[in-house]
Amino acid sequence: MIDVRTIGVAPAQLRFALGYACLCAWAVVLLLSPAFGLPGAVHAAASSMLPGLVACLASIVGSRRLPSVVGRTPFVTASALFMAAGTFVCTFPATAGFPAMRIAGLAFSGFFAIILIMSWFDAYARMGSRAIIVLAGCAASVAALLCWAILACPARAASGLATLLPLVSLAVLPRTRKGADDAAGGRKAIEHAACAPAERTAPGLLDIMAAAVPLRTLVGLAITFFIVSSIGSLAPEFGLFSTAVSPVSLLIPLGVTAFFVASAFFLRGRIDPSALYKVLLSAFAAGVFLLMLSIGISAALVFYANIVAEALTWMVLALWAKKTPVEAHLVFAIGWIAECVGNTLGQSLAPLFATHIEAFYVVSIMLILIAVGFAFSEGRVVLEIDFEENGGEEGTQLDGTAQNRAHARPNGSLGANAEESRGASASRTVPNGTSVNNADATAEKADPIAAFASAHDLSPREREVAALWLTGHGLKYIENALFISEATVKTHLRNIYRKCDTHNRAEIIALFEQENGLA
Repeated sequence: MIDVRTIGVAPAQLRFALGYACLCAWAVVLLLSPAFGLPGAVHAAASSMLPGLVACLASIVGSRRLPSVVGRTPFVTASALFMAAGTFVCTFPATAGFPAMRIAGLAFSGFFAIILIMSWFDAYARMGSRAIIVLAGCAASVAALLCWAILACPARAASGLATLLPLVSLAVLPRTRKGADDAAGGRKAIEHAACAPAERTAPGLLDIMAAAVPLRTLVGLAITFFIVSSIGSLAPEFGLFSTAVSPVSLLIPLGVTAFFVASAFFLRGRIDPSALYKVLLSAFAAGVFLLMLSIGISAALVFYANIVAEALTWMVLALWAKKTPVEAHLVFAIGWIAECVGNTLGQSLAPLFATHIEAFYVVSIMLILIAVGFAFSEGRVVLEIDFEENGGEEGTQLDGTAQNRAHARPNGSLGANAEESRGASASRTVPNGTSVNNADATAEKADPIAAFASAHDLSPREREVAALWLTGHGLKYIENALFISEATVKTHLRNIYRKCDTHNRAEIIALFEQENGLA
């Protein structure tokens, strides 16, 4: 038996699987099953997802003005209660019998569900990569079990259980920790303001969206949900849904969970998990399509395809959120918009595909090829070790000698950051022993980073990256300080190494010291 602690899961985090599973089960029960007499799939999804889309857009546009969604805050608690109330209205037989009440309940619960989901996403994004994979994988099985149990109950009992799902999810959501979690929402902005040059303006909406999730990843998500939702809409009426999805079929999500746990256990440091599971997401879409061709469309296929697609998407976005300077809940919001677009297009085009099934086959195959191509073309699956030299809290650490030169140089012109070097007025000693005051030095010597950048033809952005890299900061710190993605930081570092004819941080620090008389 695998000890969860060997893959970075603390015992207290095991409840995370239940918290996310409740949200998955809630979505599947409300939008995919006919248990509550909800409108057709297209109308049910539109009634719930479009208000959720509005909530996501509002969170992106008003991210600096909205209350915190980090932990079990009053705002998140109120949202969970509203979500439960809307769920009751659209599922309880006495109220669901009125179409207007049913659609209003779907819209109300769909809007506030996004807030609770964002809070859980932030909690997941704070965990280690292996913990994210294990707990999201376990959530797939727990969600399947919850759905089966709810749909096996009479209508009134099923409505009560569905209403409890958001409340249970809220109950196991971690509380906001004083200091760390309360300040987390502003931590990246503070680091950005402290480290960036004064002339840099705050990132705008387009900057946030561009840095949150790569466009190719968003296209891949939209394609996956387009295929899954199209297949679900093409499925015949399920009839007695709880018998179509039998207890025996629960072996499928259990197998999926076992795969994710095993993949997390055997994952090694050279593998970029966000890229790996992005590839798996595209492969999953292809697998669902092939199953449809071979065994036809069944309730179990639609049921489990949606749960696994949600879990995979959750993994991809949560793992990516660890690599971007954008706040985690905004990464989810932008990713969820892509999911919403894919679902809406798939369900809207389903009537056309039903009469022209060959067209659906052709479109699906083309889209799968595009998604797989995007997954493999966007960055490398293997991390570049020369940028990840010994791990460390920030993702990169110098060896002992280079780190001492970068951080512990007495009287050196390089301080904690490049700004210190420009403002330093203390004296230093050059190799011949002569004491020189920085106030009398030339402008070039007073700003050694600028002189170094000019000598090697570094661009303004490369100069900013070099200033932080030479002073011992890691990849994650640079991402946050300059509000750029990890891939962009690595691209700048490659260009800096090439222009300076160096191969790693120790070499470029040695070159800098040599050119500035600090060696």
